[in-house]
Amino acid sequence: MLESLMSLLSGGAEVGMAASQSPQTALAAVLCAALVGLFS
Repeated sequence: MLESLMSLLSGGAEVGMAASQSPQTALAAVLCAALVGLFS
């Protein structure tokens, strides 16, 4: 549980960086982070 939360937080930082590039990239990163958190 804690590990998945940490990975989501680190993913959130990457999403923040990607958000300045394009919203689609940020959304894709959020979905990927959510999937990894669910299945790990």
